Amino acid sequence: MGYLSTRALEGLKAYQYKATGYTMLDNLHRPFLDWAASKLPKWLAPNLITLTGTFALVASYLAAAYYAPDFDGDVPRWVPLFSAFAVVFYTILDCLDGKQARRTGTSSPLGQLFDHGCDALSVNLLLASIACSLSIGCGWAHALGNLGVMFIWILAQWEEYHTSLMLYGNEYYGVLECNYTLALVHVVTFILGQEFWRAPLTKYIPAAAGIKYLGHWRVNEATIVLMITLGCYQALGNIRRVYSSDPSDIPAKERGNKQLGKGPATAQFIVIAMTLAMGCIWLWKPCDQEYQCRVQNAAFGLVYALMASQLIMAHMCKEPFQPPMWAIATMSLAVLNNILKLYDPFVVNLSVAAVLFFGYLHYVLSVIHQICDHLDIYCLSIKRKPAQE
Repeated sequence: MGYLSTRALEGLKAYQYKATGYTMLDNLHRPFLDWAASKLPKWLAPNLITLTGTFALVASYLAAAYYAPDFDGDVPRWVPLFSAFAVVFYTILDCLDGKQARRTGTSSPLGQLFDHGCDALSVNLLLASIACSLSIGCGWAHALGNLGVMFIWILAQWEEYHTSLMLYGNEYYGVLECNYTLALVHVVTFILGQEFWRAPLTKYIPAAAGIKYLGHWRVNEATIVLMITLGCYQALGNIRRVYSSDPSDIPAKERGNKQLGKGPATAQFIVIAMTLAMGCIWLWKPCDQEYQCRVQNAAFGLVYALMASQLIMAHMCKEPFQPPMWAIATMSLAVLNNILKLYDPFVVNLSVAAVLFFGYLHYVLSVIHQICDHLDIYCLSIKRKPAQE
């Protein structure tokens, strides 16, 4: 018995992607992306392009983890430069995979799921690398930074579930601009060093000394707070659009068996918010052992990626959203142990991270296998149709 029912697979087969909110920068990139896509070999599977971009983020994550196990150590200057390259490389390939799919006639719901599923996993990879460049360490700023960005990203998926429309941004700022901002932070670190971010805010803005709390912040902490403030504006937009939407405006074939309306939306929002708040609590307190903070961060990222993937899957299959309660409960046990200190936190966190990793991997591989069988396609290569006689 797989994760997807026959009804879910049939709903997936009829899925159609709808997106809007492209920015001026998206439009400026289009000629280059069209040209780049035309140079790709036609045997290259779109999902392989997506995976290659994700692997670039994994490589930069591992490099940063080696030199800064808990996000606060000094790293060689090439590490943030490599991270900047990885972000841009990932962003470009994330734009090219869809174009390659249309060019080769291999567009499918699996491609959309694979793309957004890799994006869900990449959110944590991007945040971990930016934490190293900011030299933020473990603590309230690291926790709130993760919470702010993760909340915004998954609310966009929650909005798509309820409106059947993916909003990439407004006319001026969207996903592309966000990724380039992250790359810019890495470049600033490469040029000025991590000491720039660790310096007191008053070094560059003396007037901050007269403002309560602000005078005690470092530049990296102020950057995190600014990011969260801007994110709150975006999140309020997501919430407003969901609660002002009318499920009856969505065609019946697109609604399928979804649980729509203000009641289900509120229940889903509460689960998402509580899960992210729990992860925030997990990351809030500085850790005593090397790599403990990173293990917690990775485990939280896996819970997040699994929850986001299942939300995306529910939307595409037009099914009720079923949060991964087993993963949330597993994480809650680790959080509770961190507070009560019943067992060695590092051992417990590492064990929980391993369980979550294999659980996440099982879900992803099982779902891909089910979809490939149902749609009669391959995941990482292009299945050639037999020639017509």
